[in-house]
Amino acid sequence: MTRRSVLQSGLAAWPAAAISKAASTPLVAETAYGKVRGAGVNGVYIFRGIPYGGPTEGAGRFMPPSKPVKWTGVRDATVNGPQCVQQGGNVFTNPQLGDYFAGGRSDRLELAKEPMSENCLVLNVLTQGLKGRRPVMVYIHGGGFSSQSGLLTLFSDRHVREQDIVLVGVNHRLNVFGYTYLGGLNSRFAVGNAGQLDLIAALEWVRGNIAQFGGDPGNVTIFGESGGGGKISTLMGMPGGKGLFHKCIVQSGSLLKAGDPDTATKSARALMDRLGVSKPEDLQTIPAADLFKASSGSGRGMGGGPVLDGHSIRKQPWEPAAPVESAGLPFLVGNCKDESTLFSGAEFQNLDEAGLKAALVKSGVPAGRVDSLLALYHRGHPLESPSDLYYRISTDRGARRNAARQAELKAAEGKSNVFVYYFQWNTPLDGGKLRAFHTADLPLEMRLTLYPESEQLSKQLSGAWGAFARTGNPSQKGLVWPAYTLERRATMVFDVKESKAVDDPDREERLMVRDLPSGGLL
Repeated sequence: MTRRSVLQSGLAAWPAAAISKAASTPLVAETAYGKVRGAGVNGVYIFRGIPYGGPTEGAGRFMPPSKPVKWTGVRDATVNGPQCVQQGGNVFTNPQLGDYFAGGRSDRLELAKEPMSENCLVLNVLTQGLKGRRPVMVYIHGGGFSSQSGLLTLFSDRHVREQDIVLVGVNHRLNVFGYTYLGGLNSRFAVGNAGQLDLIAALEWVRGNIAQFGGDPGNVTIFGESGGGGKISTLMGMPGGKGLFHKCIVQSGSLLKAGDPDTATKSARALMDRLGVSKPEDLQTIPAADLFKASSGSGRGMGGGPVLDGHSIRKQPWEPAAPVESAGLPFLVGNCKDESTLFSGAEFQNLDEAGLKAALVKSGVPAGRVDSLLALYHRGHPLESPSDLYYRISTDRGARRNAARQAELKAAEGKSNVFVYYFQWNTPLDGGKLRAFHTADLPLEMRLTLYPESEQLSKQLSGAWGAFARTGNPSQKGLVWPAYTLERRATMVFDVKESKAVDDPDREERLMVRDLPSGGLL
């Protein structure tokens, strides 16, 4: 399994057998663009593939999204809409991870099917009824900025039912289609970050239409893991997103800076050279498959993520302070203990002490600091193997440090509550070798449980996310979660044995790694 095979993931459709034959409330909902017909599944109404934007091919490629084209009659919303063009494969068909992410569903392979298209501005809505004003949770998917889709929501009826929320899953432009910056080559493309602007368009759709699905447009929480967390980190600093969401959850994806426009422009020129075109507008005529193939493996600016374009993103969102655009919004942030196990090769699974030291130096830790670093980690975690420590240190230098930085900046703002979590359950996957891996918490939050011992942990996570969406405070019966302050640094540590709040866990390690070279986003 490679990093690409894990991140290039999408989910898919419900089988016809799972759709209820009758429902006690209407299955037709009204939107500003036309009526849609959904289906009842296990007491939850599911609407799939609803357009929130217009076509993005041809003259619309690389441009800000347009409004959906209105339709007459009732549009069928019982089949999946398309995901963006991307590399094939998804986590549900992965023999190692599929069962875990599907919560052991026997129909996961059938569900893991969806079409693919450049015209992919669609969303899914799950609700228990078309009337009422329920909290709205908008799931922004991971997969870096290059792959996956919002279809995890279609597996999440249990979370919707138990928490009585309205759940929205968004598909948007990715990779070369969503994150190519051409503004340095032609002012016509000055407004970049089309993929991020798609997300804003989806949130505008939610504001204008979610009341027709029993949701409260004045109580919208955006949440996402990995690349989804990076997209949310960026959205929080985008002027166009202001007022469209009211609470934010960033999971293992605390992105602090947008990309450099000069670097992105060089990448765009390289793409043009590869395709043999002389003008950026010529890229709008290249067949989608050819454009994607030419961009594969390219860096930031050709699908690598948001760019500081001066228009849609006017300044760095999290440096030197928390974004003013989202000042006052409650914020929940955290990560998993062993983020890097999914992306590290087998050579890291059975390290000895010498191998651990060599791996840390290779990863950027100055050789002169390795001994003192390991002395501290051995003292704090005496039962952990050299491989355990490698994964822990890698995470502490990356995802955990970035999450702490966001929490510190948001707490220093002093205008809203901040809540921090740390997921440390060592899952049994792959004989326990994956430990508390990157995204291990995500299916549990959506009430998808493969292992019976994780059922209570799943209820705690789902309950906390639901409580935060309702009130801005993730505390619930049996789980008191204090707000994070710079003095206490209260952190909710989630584990199967016990979940509890701990003040400044691993304080010495936090202080030691903060000036080491970064281990990356993860």
